[in-house]
Amino acid sequence: MNRIQRSKGFFFEWYYILVILGYLLTLVTLKMRPGVFATLLLCAVALELIIKRLITFSGFTDKLVIIYILYNILSVSWLLASGMPVSVFAGEFVVSVLPVIFYFAGRGIEPPAGAGHGIEVMGPAEGSGGRLESFYEKFTIAVLIAGVAGILLYVLAPQFYIDYSYKMLFISKADVPTMRVRMNSVVGCTLLGFLGTASMMTGAFFLKAGVREGKEGSRGRSGSLVKSIIYIAVSMITAVMSNQRSSLVTVILVLVFLNYLVFFRLFLIEKKYFRLELICLLVIFVLVCLFKADIVLKIWYRLVSLPGAVSERSEQWVAAVNNMYSVWLGNGLGANGHRALGIEDAHVIADGGLIKLYCEEGIIGFSLFLYIVANAVRKGLHNIGEYYVELGLIAVTLLQSIGSNIIAFQLAAPIFWFAAGRLDSGQKAYPADAPVREGEVEP
Repeated sequence: MNRIQRSKGFFFEWYYILVILGYLLTLVTLKMRPGVFATLLLCAVALELIIKRLITFSGFTDKLVIIYILYNILSVSWLLASGMPVSVFAGEFVVSVLPVIFYFAGRGIEPPAGAGHGIEVMGPAEGSGGRLESFYEKFTIAVLIAGVAGILLYVLAPQFYIDYSYKMLFISKADVPTMRVRMNSVVGCTLLGFLGTASMMTGAFFLKAGVREGKEGSRGRSGSLVKSIIYIAVSMITAVMSNQRSSLVTVILVLVFLNYLVFFRLFLIEKKYFRLELICLLVIFVLVCLFKADIVLKIWYRLVSLPGAVSERSEQWVAAVNNMYSVWLGNGLGANGHRALGIEDAHVIADGGLIKLYCEEGIIGFSLFLYIVANAVRKGLHNIGEYYVELGLIAVTLLQSIGSNIIAFQLAAPIFWFAAGRLDSGQKAYPADAPVREGEVEP
């Protein structure tokens, strides 16, 4: 029987809330360096996992993840050989490779008592969902803090925030109309859009928790369902107001996916509420069209411009692929990122995380990445009812990484690798003998 130690630690569980608070501190002083703060927290997470012996070689994929990290570290040799400074490698390593340690946090996340799946968990478990529920709730709350702060600053438009946005290069002109083109909050529109869509998925975790509580006669059912709906709604508003094309498309796909699961696959909620939801959405759409038609047009124009944006960027992608230092080894970690701007012969990929990854890691590194992710997804697809949150997180990240460098953000990569680790673990979030409603698919 595969033995997995439980993942219970302060730094990994509170990572997102602490980093978002760090970003909020930049409103007070620009001497606060949230990137440096996040790096220190990631180092603390790594140390925590090592001390708890959660970074292991117990499975084949675990070994591949370690090899993947070591491969990226070794890539500094051919990065330097191509004339790049080591600072390019160091900067990229802490934002895109160091977060890979969250794979092991997800791999050993603590499930509740009796939630076996051929896996024996070492140590007592806690509550419905254990540390998994706690981690997802803290991630969602962190995103909501950034989202609500962004909404308030967007609506009130105080002068100090306009000046702040200009200094942070969020906007090109320090005035209200420019500031309101996209909602940046304190993390920037690209990252905010991703976090909003990812938070829609983690917020949906509590839908199933509420339904489970209802079947078991718990009084907390309505509270969990309402909480989940609030989480999803505020996260969706956050993603939409970021006005990122990839986020807008992903929001639509996530809504379709969640409705399919809730009403037609897992039967978590009666179908009559699906009709009620459609009516509410239609009423909201009509009201927005009547009183704020410019918002609808703004979103529509962003959506229809998506094919053109991909076409424009494809030339950049082709040029980068055609100028790789080595097709098999790649250019080295960071060679195609923003940190290489201004360096002679550098082919920087401004938007396109997956192509950037391929150019930097080559066929060998990119194949390792694809295998780790594909293997995790394969395991999750065998039990969508159990792993729909993690599958959604993987899909959201990969989709938005087509046109944005999402996979190379310090706030985006950890939740992606955490989801991959949990999928690979095979651990359930709920006991296998939990009661199932008639017509529901057994998780």
